[in-house]
Amino acid sequence: MAQYPLGIIIRQRRDMLGLSQQQLCQGICDRSTLSRIERGDQVPAYSTLRALLQRLGLQEKDVHFLLGQPDFETAQLQREIVALNTRKQWLQAQQKIRQLQALPTAADPLTRQFILRAKALAGYEQDGKAVPYPYEEQRQMLLEALQISCPGIDPEHLQGHLLGEEEGKLLNQIAITYSESGERRRAIEIYRQLDHPELDVDQLMDYIQTHQVGTETGAALLPLVAYNYSRLLGRERRYEECIEVAEIGRQCCVMYGRCKMLGGLLLNIACSQHELGNDLKAKELLIESFYIYRVMEDFRSCKVVKNYAKEKLNFIIP
Repeated sequence: MAQYPLGIIIRQRRDMLGLSQQQLCQGICDRSTLSRIERGDQVPAYSTLRALLQRLGLQEKDVHFLLGQPDFETAQLQREIVALNTRKQWLQAQQKIRQLQALPTAADPLTRQFILRAKALAGYEQDGKAVPYPYEEQRQMLLEALQISCPGIDPEHLQGHLLGEEEGKLLNQIAITYSESGERRRAIEIYRQLDHPELDVDQLMDYIQTHQVGTETGAALLPLVAYNYSRLLGRERRYEECIEVAEIGRQCCVMYGRCKMLGGLLLNIACSQHELGNDLKAKELLIESFYIYRVMEDFRSCKVVKNYAKEKLNFIIP
Protein backbone atom coordinates (compact mmCIF):
# COMPACT_ATOMS: atom_id res chain seq x y z
CA MET A 1 0.00 0.00 0.00
CA ALA A 2 1.36 3.42 -0.97
CA GLN A 3 2.09 5.55 2.07
CA TYR A 4 -0.35 8.37 2.70
CA PRO A 5 1.92 11.48 2.47
CA LEU A 6 0.08 13.39 5.17
CA GLY A 7 1.00 10.64 7.62
CA ILE A 8 4.68 11.36 7.04
CA ILE A 9 4.12 15.09 7.65
CA ILE A 10 2.22 14.42 10.88
CA ARG A 11 4.87 12.04 12.20
CA GLN A 12 7.76 14.35 11.32
CA ARG A 13 6.07 17.38 12.89
CA ARG A 14 5.22 15.38 16.01
CA ASP A 15 8.83 14.23 16.33
CA MET A 16 10.08 17.79 15.82
CA LEU A 17 7.87 19.04 18.67
CA GLY A 18 8.91 16.16 20.91
CA LEU A 19 5.36 14.85 21.32
CA SER A 20 4.40 11.26 21.95
CA GLN A 21 1.53 9.74 19.98
CA GLN A 22 -0.55 9.68 23.17
CA GLN A 23 0.02 13.39 23.81
CA LEU A 24 -0.98 14.33 20.28
CA CYS A 25 -4.08 12.18 19.96
CA GLN A 26 -5.57 12.57 23.45
CA GLY A 27 -9.25 13.40 23.10
CA ILE A 28 -9.05 13.22 19.29
CA CYS A 29 -8.60 9.54 18.44
CA ASP A 30 -6.99 6.46 19.97
CA ARG A 31 -3.27 5.83 19.59
CA SER A 32 -3.75 2.88 17.23
CA THR A 33 -5.71 5.14 14.86
CA LEU A 34 -2.92 7.73 14.90
CA SER A 35 -0.38 4.97 14.21
CA ARG A 36 -2.34 3.87 11.14
CA ILE A 37 -2.61 7.47 9.93
CA GLU A 38 1.14 8.02 10.34
CA ARG A 39 1.93 4.75 8.55
CA GLY A 40 -0.37 5.73 5.70
CA ASP A 41 -2.76 2.84 6.32
CA GLN A 42 -5.76 5.03 7.12
CA VAL A 43 -7.19 8.27 5.75
CA PRO A 44 -8.54 10.29 8.72
CA ALA A 45 -11.96 11.88 8.86
CA TYR A 46 -11.93 15.64 8.36
CA SER A 47 -12.66 16.44 12.00
CA THR A 48 -9.82 14.19 13.18
CA LEU A 49 -7.39 15.57 10.62
CA ARG A 50 -8.32 19.17 11.48
CA ALA A 51 -7.80 18.63 15.20
CA LEU A 52 -4.44 16.88 14.73
CA LEU A 53 -3.14 19.59 12.42
CA GLN A 54 -4.24 22.34 14.81
CA ARG A 55 -2.37 20.73 17.70
CA LEU A 56 0.71 20.45 15.53
CA GLY A 57 0.42 24.05 14.35
CA LEU A 58 0.04 22.96 10.72
CA GLN A 59 -2.23 24.47 8.08
CA GLU A 60 -5.34 22.60 7.03
CA LYS A 61 -6.33 24.60 3.96
CA ASP A 62 -4.21 22.55 1.59
CA VAL A 63 -5.70 19.15 2.44
CA HIS A 64 -9.31 19.57 1.31
CA PHE A 65 -8.54 17.62 -1.88
CA LEU A 66 -8.20 14.56 0.38
CA LEU A 67 -11.77 14.80 1.65
CA GLY A 68 -14.68 12.63 0.59
CA GLN A 69 -18.08 14.20 -0.13
CA PRO A 70 -19.51 13.99 3.45
CA ASP A 71 -16.35 15.47 4.94
CA PHE A 72 -16.22 18.16 2.26
CA GLU A 73 -19.80 19.20 3.06
CA THR A 74 -18.93 19.30 6.77
CA ALA A 75 -15.86 21.45 6.16
CA GLN A 76 -17.80 23.83 3.91
CA LEU A 77 -20.64 24.26 6.42
CA GLN A 78 -18.20 24.86 9.26
CA ARG A 79 -16.49 27.62 7.31
CA GLU A 80 -19.87 29.21 6.50
CA ILE A 81 -20.98 29.04 10.16
CA VAL A 82 -17.76 30.66 11.35
CA ALA A 83 -18.16 33.47 8.81
CA LEU A 84 -21.81 34.09 9.77
CA ASN A 85 -21.03 34.13 13.50
CA THR A 86 -18.15 36.52 12.88
CA ARG A 87 -20.55 38.88 11.09
CA LYS A 88 -23.12 38.40 13.90
CA GLN A 89 -25.67 37.03 11.43
CA TRP A 90 -27.11 34.78 14.11
CA LEU A 91 -30.29 33.52 12.39
CA GLN A 92 -28.41 32.49 9.25
CA ALA A 93 -25.76 30.81 11.41
CA GLN A 94 -28.46 28.88 13.27
CA GLN A 95 -29.86 27.65 9.94
CA LYS A 96 -26.43 26.40 8.84
CA ILE A 97 -25.89 24.73 12.23
CA ARG A 98 -29.13 22.81 11.72
CA GLN A 99 -27.90 21.72 8.29
CA LEU A 100 -24.64 20.53 9.83
CA GLN A 101 -26.53 18.62 12.53
CA ALA A 102 -28.46 16.77 9.81
CA LEU A 103 -25.29 15.38 8.19
CA PRO A 104 -24.03 11.87 9.06
CA THR A 105 -20.76 13.41 10.27
CA ALA A 106 -22.62 15.23 13.07
CA ALA A 107 -22.26 12.08 15.19
CA ASP A 108 -18.48 12.48 15.14
CA PRO A 109 -17.32 13.79 18.57
CA LEU A 110 -15.19 16.60 17.13
CA THR A 111 -17.97 17.76 14.83
CA ARG A 112 -20.26 17.74 17.87
CA GLN A 113 -17.64 19.87 19.66
CA PHE A 114 -17.77 22.43 16.84
CA ILE A 115 -21.59 22.43 16.90
CA LEU A 116 -21.70 23.08 20.66
CA ARG A 117 -19.31 26.03 20.33
CA ALA A 118 -21.19 27.46 17.35
CA LYS A 119 -24.58 27.13 19.11
CA ALA A 120 -23.28 28.78 22.27
CA LEU A 121 -22.28 31.79 20.17
CA ALA A 122 -25.24 31.93 17.77
CA GLY A 123 -27.98 31.39 20.37
CA TYR A 124 -31.41 30.11 19.40
CA GLU A 125 -34.43 31.31 17.43
CA GLN A 126 -37.60 32.55 19.12
CA ASP A 127 -40.47 34.24 17.28
CA GLY A 128 -38.24 34.78 14.28
CA LYS A 129 -35.52 36.50 16.30
CA ALA A 130 -32.11 35.36 17.50
CA VAL A 131 -31.93 35.06 21.28
CA PRO A 132 -28.62 34.54 23.12
CA TYR A 133 -28.28 31.80 25.70
CA PRO A 134 -27.73 33.01 29.29
CA TYR A 135 -24.00 33.17 30.12
CA GLU A 136 -24.19 30.24 32.54
CA GLU A 137 -25.86 28.06 29.88
CA GLN A 138 -23.32 29.16 27.27
CA ARG A 139 -20.52 28.23 29.66
CA GLN A 140 -21.93 24.76 30.29
CA MET A 141 -22.16 24.12 26.53
CA LEU A 142 -18.60 25.33 26.03
CA LEU A 143 -17.25 23.27 28.94
CA GLU A 144 -18.98 20.18 27.56
CA ALA A 145 -17.38 20.86 24.18
CA LEU A 146 -13.94 21.37 25.72
CA GLN A 147 -14.12 18.05 27.58
CA ILE A 148 -14.55 16.19 24.27
CA SER A 149 -10.96 16.76 23.14
CA CYS A 150 -9.44 17.61 26.54
CA PRO A 151 -11.06 15.26 29.06
CA GLY A 152 -10.52 16.34 32.65
CA ILE A 153 -9.27 19.83 31.75
CA ASP A 154 -9.86 22.75 34.14
CA PRO A 155 -10.00 26.08 32.24
CA GLU A 156 -8.19 27.80 35.12
CA HIS A 157 -5.36 25.22 35.25
CA LEU A 158 -4.21 24.53 31.70
CA GLN A 159 -0.66 23.39 32.34
CA GLY A 160 0.11 20.00 30.83
CA HIS A 161 -2.59 20.15 28.15
CA LEU A 162 -1.82 20.35 24.44
CA LEU A 163 -4.22 22.88 22.89
CA GLY A 164 -5.22 23.38 19.29
CA GLU A 165 -7.09 26.30 17.75
CA GLU A 166 -10.49 24.84 18.59
CA GLU A 167 -9.63 24.41 22.29
CA GLY A 168 -8.16 27.93 22.34
CA LYS A 169 -11.37 29.38 20.91
CA LEU A 170 -13.46 27.46 23.41
CA LEU A 171 -11.38 28.81 26.29
CA ASN A 172 -11.66 32.31 24.83
CA GLN A 173 -15.45 32.04 24.78
CA ILE A 174 -15.53 30.59 28.30
CA ALA A 175 -13.49 33.56 29.53
CA ILE A 176 -15.93 35.93 27.83
CA THR A 177 -18.88 34.35 29.67
CA TYR A 178 -17.08 34.93 32.97
CA SER A 179 -16.18 38.51 32.05
CA GLU A 180 -19.68 39.44 30.89
CA SER A 181 -21.30 37.93 33.98
CA GLY A 182 -19.07 39.95 36.32
CA GLU A 183 -16.47 37.27 37.18
CA ARG A 184 -13.58 39.16 35.63
CA ARG A 185 -10.84 37.67 37.80
CA ARG A 186 -11.68 34.17 36.56
CA ALA A 187 -11.66 35.44 32.97
CA ILE A 188 -8.28 37.12 33.47
CA GLU A 189 -6.79 33.89 34.85
CA ILE A 190 -7.81 32.01 31.70
CA TYR A 191 -6.42 34.71 29.41
CA ARG A 192 -3.25 34.98 31.48
CA GLN A 193 -2.52 31.31 30.81
CA LEU A 194 -3.44 31.49 27.13
CA ASP A 195 -1.22 34.52 26.65
CA HIS A 196 1.92 32.95 28.19
CA PRO A 197 2.30 35.43 31.11
CA GLU A 198 5.78 34.21 32.00
CA LEU A 199 7.10 35.73 28.77
CA ASP A 200 7.73 39.38 28.03
CA VAL A 201 6.73 40.89 24.68
CA ASP A 202 9.94 40.01 22.84
CA GLN A 203 9.99 36.49 24.23
CA LEU A 204 6.36 35.91 23.33
CA MET A 205 6.86 37.00 19.74
CA ASP A 206 9.92 34.76 19.61
CA TYR A 207 7.76 31.92 20.95
CA ILE A 208 5.21 32.45 18.16
CA GLN A 209 7.89 32.64 15.49
CA THR A 210 9.56 29.48 16.79
CA HIS A 211 6.50 27.30 17.37
CA GLN A 212 3.70 28.69 15.19
CA VAL A 213 5.35 30.50 12.29
CA GLY A 214 3.14 30.42 9.20
CA THR A 215 0.46 28.35 10.94
CA GLU A 216 -3.28 28.79 10.99
CA THR A 217 -3.36 28.18 14.74
CA GLY A 218 -0.95 30.92 15.79
CA ALA A 219 -2.12 33.47 13.24
CA ALA A 220 -5.81 33.04 14.12
CA LEU A 221 -5.73 32.40 17.85
CA LEU A 222 -3.26 34.88 19.32
CA PRO A 223 -4.91 38.09 17.97
CA LEU A 224 -8.31 36.80 19.13
CA VAL A 225 -7.06 36.11 22.65
CA ALA A 226 -5.07 39.36 22.77
CA TYR A 227 -8.15 41.37 21.72
CA ASN A 228 -10.45 39.94 24.38
CA TYR A 229 -7.78 39.88 27.09
CA SER A 230 -6.73 43.50 26.45
CA ARG A 231 -10.37 44.60 26.35
CA LEU A 232 -10.90 42.99 29.75
CA LEU A 233 -7.75 44.60 31.17
CA GLY A 234 -8.98 47.99 29.96
CA ARG A 235 -12.30 47.46 31.73
CA GLU A 236 -10.30 46.66 34.87
CA ARG A 237 -8.40 49.98 34.40
CA ARG A 238 -5.12 48.15 33.92
CA TYR A 239 -4.29 50.39 30.99
CA GLU A 240 -0.55 49.75 30.60
CA GLU A 241 -1.15 45.99 30.60
CA CYS A 242 -3.98 46.45 28.12
CA ILE A 243 -1.66 48.27 25.73
CA GLU A 244 1.07 45.66 26.12
CA VAL A 245 -1.23 42.70 25.41
CA ALA A 246 -3.02 44.45 22.52
CA GLU A 247 0.35 45.38 21.00
CA ILE A 248 1.34 41.69 21.00
CA GLY A 249 -1.84 40.95 19.06
CA ARG A 250 -1.23 43.86 16.68
CA GLN A 251 2.29 42.66 15.92
CA CYS A 252 0.94 39.18 15.22
CA CYS A 253 -1.67 40.60 12.79
CA VAL A 254 1.06 42.48 10.92
CA MET A 255 3.46 39.52 10.95
CA TYR A 256 0.94 37.07 9.48
CA GLY A 257 -1.09 39.47 7.34
CA ARG A 258 -4.26 38.93 9.39
CA CYS A 259 -6.57 41.94 9.71
CA LYS A 260 -9.69 40.41 11.29
CA MET A 261 -8.86 41.53 14.85
CA LEU A 262 -6.62 44.47 13.97
CA GLY A 263 -9.28 47.18 14.18
CA GLY A 264 -10.36 46.01 17.62
CA LEU A 265 -6.81 45.77 18.92
CA LEU A 266 -6.09 49.33 17.77
CA LEU A 267 -9.31 50.50 19.41
CA ASN A 268 -8.33 48.87 22.71
CA ILE A 269 -4.93 50.59 22.60
CA ALA A 270 -6.57 53.92 21.71
CA CYS A 271 -8.99 53.73 24.65
CA SER A 272 -6.18 53.01 27.09
CA GLN A 273 -4.00 55.77 25.64
CA HIS A 274 -6.88 58.19 26.18
CA GLU A 275 -7.31 57.06 29.78
CA LEU A 276 -3.58 57.62 30.33
CA GLY A 277 -3.87 61.17 28.96
CA ASN A 278 -2.23 60.51 25.58
CA ASP A 279 -5.04 61.91 23.43
CA LEU A 280 -2.91 62.72 20.37
CA LYS A 281 -1.82 59.07 20.12
CA ALA A 282 -5.38 57.95 20.85
CA LYS A 283 -6.72 60.00 17.92
CA GLU A 284 -4.19 58.49 15.51
CA LEU A 285 -5.13 54.98 16.60
CA LEU A 286 -8.86 55.68 16.37
CA ILE A 287 -8.46 56.87 12.78
CA GLU A 288 -6.49 53.72 11.92
CA SER A 289 -9.09 51.52 13.63
CA PHE A 290 -11.99 53.24 11.86
CA TYR A 291 -10.54 52.84 8.37
CA ILE A 292 -9.57 49.22 8.91
CA TYR A 293 -13.16 48.49 9.94
CA ARG A 294 -14.41 50.48 6.96
CA VAL A 295 -12.28 48.53 4.48
CA MET A 296 -13.60 45.30 6.01
CA GLU A 297 -17.18 46.66 5.69
CA ASP A 298 -17.75 46.29 9.43
CA PHE A 299 -19.93 49.37 9.65
CA ARG A 300 -21.25 48.54 13.11
CA SER A 301 -17.72 48.75 14.51
CA CYS A 302 -17.09 51.93 12.47
CA LYS A 303 -19.99 53.52 14.33
CA VAL A 304 -18.58 52.39 17.70
CA VAL A 305 -15.21 53.99 16.93
CA LYS A 306 -16.76 57.26 15.68
CA ASN A 307 -19.03 57.53 18.70
CA TYR A 308 -16.14 56.92 21.11
CA ALA A 309 -14.00 59.55 19.37
CA LYS A 310 -16.79 62.12 19.55
CA GLU A 311 -17.92 61.41 23.12
CA LYS A 312 -14.54 60.90 24.78
CA LEU A 313 -12.20 63.11 22.76
CA ASN A 314 -14.63 65.59 21.13
CA PHE A 315 -13.09 64.49 17.85
CA ILE A 316 -14.81 63.89 14.50
CA ILE A 317 -13.13 61.21 12.40
CA PRO A 318 -12.93 62.54 8.82
